[in-house]
Amino acid sequence: MLLNTKLRAEIIIDYGKLRPMIGWLERNCIGEWGYTCLVPAGRDGGMYEFYFEEDRDYTAFVLWKQ
Repeated sequence: MLLNTKLRAEIIIDYGKLRPMIGWLERNCIGEWGYTCLVPAGRDGGMYEFYFEEDRDYTAFVLWKQ
């Protein structure tokens, strides 16, 4: 369980793009992180909420996704 879940980002991810994003998170995050699928991807992109324990990880993720 994450200690600080106030650091959250909701993003839309196209079908097949979640796995590369998880790979980026595994390589670049120093703290705990996780995600929840709010709306599964299908023909349209899915909505996912990512949450982070470290400010640094949250900031890097948000800047990377812009």
